[in-house]
Amino acid sequence: MRKTELICGIAAVALVVAGIVMAVRVYLGYQKGREGYDDIESAFTSTADGQLDESDRQEDDDLEPGAGNITDEYGSEVETNDLTESLPNDAPERITVDWDSLADTYEDCIAWIHIPAVEISYPVMQSEDNDYYLHRAPDGSYLYAGSIFMDYQNHADLEDYNTVIYGHNMRDGSMFAKLKKFRDSEVMVLCPYIWIYTPEGDSLYRIFSVHSVDAVGDAYTISFEDNGNYAEWFDEMTGESEIDTEITSSDIDRVVTLSTCNGNSATRLVVQGVLVWQG
Repeated sequence: MRKTELICGIAAVALVVAGIVMAVRVYLGYQKGREGYDDIESAFTSTADGQLDESDRQEDDDLEPGAGNITDEYGSEVETNDLTESLPNDAPERITVDWDSLADTYEDCIAWIHIPAVEISYPVMQSEDNDYYLHRAPDGSYLYAGSIFMDYQNHADLEDYNTVIYGHNMRDGSMFAKLKKFRDSEVMVLCPYIWIYTPEGDSLYRIFSVHSVDAVGDAYTISFEDNGNYAEWFDEMTGESEIDTEITSSDIDRVVTLSTCNGNSATRLVVQGVLVWQG
């Protein structure tokens, strides 16, 4: 009996030790990811040159939907927002990205995403498929948290109807984990904007939909047969939103869809924004 008890005791201790080792490895992995991205942000972005003068802004009443256009893959024009030279009055401050240095260091980096309300700020990568950066850092080394990355089918210049960007929902709150905060209407009121910076310029999106979707649902549609199908899709996405954003198809323009895990393998959380300014 004593021998059996001893064996059971040793096994129990071994399990405890194994659990501790695993927990330490997970913690160190999270720490590596946080510190690595903090270093990238510090090295390649700044705020001093991105501050806005009052003359750069415009009152919300000055936004006139339906005055501009975008052209679809068939050469047809789609009525869109008027992307004037002035930002919305409540637009968050921009950051400045050192694209020359960033591109030299990470050749697959095609954009930078910045969401002030939930403190998300990361480089956006793109590869030849949607697997490469799932568990790789921007330098290609293994990192469980992976990278924020754009769908391989999208054009890096953000000119598609719907640009899809993915990120993990990490337990330490990193990557796209904080997107779920937009399910709180108070956070939406605080700052409903997404900045995406590219070497060609800066784009500001206003969030119009926050909802759960199937892992292969309509939210991931990138190409559309015609303008009418795109407008119907936009209305569908707006109608699915858990938060009333008061945005309708009259505000239609290019869209960015941010996607992250939703606690199970069958569904995802998406936060979608419509383009309101580009410069």
